[in-house]
Amino acid sequence: MPRAFPGHSNTLSVDTSSDDSTITSHPLSYASVDVALGLPMFLRLYLVWRFIMFHSHLFRDTSSRSVGYLNRVSIDYFFLIKTYLEQWPIVCLTVFCIIVFLVGSWSLRACSYSSTNEHLTMQNTMWLFVITFTTVGYGDFTPSTYCGRTIAAMIALVGVLSTALLISVLAQKLVMNRWEKYVNNFVLNVDLSKERKLHAANVIKYAFKVWGMKKRNIPKSSIRYFQAQRRLFQSIHSLHQVKQQQGQLVDNCVDQIDLIAAQRHT
Repeated sequence: MPRAFPGHSNTLSVDTSSDDSTITSHPLSYASVDVALGLPMFLRLYLVWRFIMFHSHLFRDTSSRSVGYLNRVSIDYFFLIKTYLEQWPIVCLTVFCIIVFLVGSWSLRACSYSSTNEHLTMQNTMWLFVITFTTVGYGDFTPSTYCGRTIAAMIALVGVLSTALLISVLAQKLVMNRWEKYVNNFVLNVDLSKERKLHAANVIKYAFKVWGMKKRNIPKSSIRYFQAQRRLFQSIHSLHQVKQQQGQLVDNCVDQIDLIAAQRHT
């Protein structure tokens, strides 16, 4: 039977076997030799990436590789990963998280395993993985070996990376495409046109009202003249604001594709 490496240090951990969750002292030890020799077997997962790469149409197609060579773009692992994340982001992230979940849970289980019953079960290591992966860290379960702490630190780093990828995918999904932007801008432009006509009518209305008061020799210090003049200025200011909003809407509607099309027609 393989024995643990020498060297122990006392640390506090939660005793989950009891109902009152008392804190007892357990030694923080090294993992066994079998675990140290068994964990590197997951490095063979790179064979899956080699299989995906060699069976990818981008890598096997001569024309695509020629175009990439002319544009100084190497079709390698990173290019294929970016391509698949662009085409199927949700599927790629789901498969990646499932693989990391299974590998990380098994690694935590292997690192904390002992011949006695004082070790984490597979269900508890799965729960520990989820808590560490999401960077919550309740602390109800903790690794009891240096190997387990190393695996937990790696899981936390992968969790932060996966969260960043998930946020970028969600942001990309929430952004409207070109035609959705056209429809949205068209609806907003119709509403702004109606509002512009309303403010223009108010400008004419209050301008005639102020002009009529001047013809009737109503003093400028009167409340009626002051109110009409104030509403006239407010209508003019609102009209200028609507014009600026329409101009910004047109600028946002024109993208790089429209500029290229306009250059071709000129």
